[in-house]
Amino acid sequence: MTAPRLTLSRSLKTAMKYPKLAGPVPRMLVLESRYWLDTACANAARRLGWDVECVPVVAEGTLPRESVARLLRTLIDFRPDFLLSVNLGGMDVGGILAGLFEDLGIPLVAWFVDDPRTIIMDRPCYATPRSLAITWERAYEPYLKSVGFPVVAYMPLAVDRGLFDALPGKTWDLPCTFVGNSMTAPAAQAWRHAAENAELAAALNTAIDTGRVTRENFAEGLAAILPEHLLSRLDAEFRMRAELALFTEATRRLRKCFIQAFPSEIVCVFGDDGWDGIAQWRGGPVNYESDLPSVYRRSEINLNVTSLQMATAVNQRVFDCPAAGGFLLTDAQSSLMDLFDADSEIVCYHSFEEANTLAREYLAQPSKRNKIIQRARARILNEHTYEHRLIYLEALARAYFG
Repeated sequence: MTAPRLTLSRSLKTAMKYPKLAGPVPRMLVLESRYWLDTACANAARRLGWDVECVPVVAEGTLPRESVARLLRTLIDFRPDFLLSVNLGGMDVGGILAGLFEDLGIPLVAWFVDDPRTIIMDRPCYATPRSLAITWERAYEPYLKSVGFPVVAYMPLAVDRGLFDALPGKTWDLPCTFVGNSMTAPAAQAWRHAAENAELAAALNTAIDTGRVTRENFAEGLAAILPEHLLSRLDAEFRMRAELALFTEATRRLRKCFIQAFPSEIVCVFGDDGWDGIAQWRGGPVNYESDLPSVYRRSEINLNVTSLQMATAVNQRVFDCPAAGGFLLTDAQSSLMDLFDADSEIVCYHSFEEANTLAREYLAQPSKRNKIIQRARARILNEHTYEHRLIYLEALARAYFG
């Protein structure tokens, strides 16, 4: 089914007939849905000397009429080389805006940092000839190609050095620390939505209880987890609900088991009320911009466990924590080895038991921790900032749309 198109005036078409990516400095328009990555990319682009404009949009749903009018005015006045949308923020479900950008000849760069299957829901309307899909997790590349994106690329997360940039400290007032949501409320909500189909709810319970919900299976998709006779009867909406229920519930269980693997007296958890009864030593939620850098630097060890939707990728904490001067103990995601020297820049575990052992070992070796922080921090600032990612993005855009 072809997405409906807006009727464009001759004057608008004429105004937008300018060469894209023809100048030495890119002009990037960010569809700003108040996601942290929108701000990180805009700030990094400005530090690179790019011309940047941001248009507020909604993360989900349809843009109000006045927002569409503002977007059109910005397109005409700013004349961007391309648009950046994180997780398709600001893009309507019918693909009208995707068609508009295509008709105006403006490339759309969609950077996915969450499971794209639950965002796209098999709709091909976003995959226009002048679109570029980027994913932080390699396992989703086949799916993005299957829905029609002409260009699909892998690009990991990075650090916003405007927020996370400090040398390691010499004293610490927090022990082993984990900052994160318990996933209790998101899992309960996702489960309620999936349970509107009783047969699906039963199959999801069986899949989790029998151990079929692994990183590898989740990356492959529902076909690797649910029976075919059920999956064939699910529409796109219930497939999305099933994925969200599996991701949130499995991640909730993973985080709970991870925290419980450590002696309660050496672990402090910052997060929501869902941690009550799980973590003995608990603080409240931490603001990402104003408070998190300090928590990382004040903690003797920062604990990390990657959510289920990442089969190989690393999360934001892997970059933010060392850059902020904090020591990180993280799980051994395969992409970690592509980004760091595992022998000198990062400490990773392969089981919760090993994590416990490593935590005790490094608690007793502050000087060794600081040397690892310094090496990891140097690697991140030299190779893994959002400036580095945007330079790569620019090269992709020029190669395919310039």
